[in-house]
Amino acid sequence: MHDGKMTDAGRPVHMEQFEVSQKERRVVLLRTMIRDFENMIVDLDGQIATEEDHTRVKDPGHPAYSTLAVAAAKRRQNLLSSLSQVGSILEVELREPALVANSPPMVSGVPSV
Repeated sequence: MHDGKMTDAGRPVHMEQFEVSQKERRVVLLRTMIRDFENMIVDLDGQIATEEDHTRVKDPGHPAYSTLAVAAAKRRQNLLSSLSQVGSILEVELREPALVANSPPMVSGVPSV
């Protein structure tokens, strides 16, 4: 037997609180990744535009199109794909119901009692 507090599901409260804390950390991490990806995409857009202005060739199909701009565009496309995937993961995390119904509210990852 366990002499600590138990939840309705028969699990120790501290385990439930730990799981909620981990979920909160995952959500924060995913949001940070999304923000970072968005910032990198904006930077790459600027690099592509600068390179196109520098070379005066804006058509990626043109033989004189900058290889730097091609590489930056490919990196941008990869980041857009990653952004979409991370966004989907975040949506799933946010849709999952809270694990703890009767636990004390969390403040900055610490239960407030």
